[in-house]
Amino acid sequence: MPAKKKFWFTLLAALAIGFATIVFYAAKVKTIEQNTFVKFYTDYLIAQDSLGNDVASSKKIRGQLYKKYSITNEEYLSTINDYNSDQKKWAEFFGKVMENLEAQQKKRRIK
Repeated sequence: MPAKKKFWFTLLAALAIGFATIVFYAAKVKTIEQNTFVKFYTDYLIAQDSLGNDVASSKKIRGQLYKKYSITNEEYLSTINDYNSDQKKWAEFFGKVMENLEAQQKKRRIK
């Protein structure tokens, strides 16, 4: 087998194995239940609004919220990927997040 063909064959095999690994890993990690994810994301938006939107702050906020909601970074990323694959699901989700934000804002006004 010529060197060029061997190179392409090896590269193709490595890509196929890498893709299969990613698919297997993504399928293995569970996603966050929608009600929990709505609460998590609402808290995340509120915290980002008050603490800032830089990478370090965002990472710290997510870390605290992972503990609060007993979820992992992998579950968060898997859920984001799941929602990214379905625009209708994203729209429904953001509608619920907005309702949750409005409800929290009303509670603050009443107090």
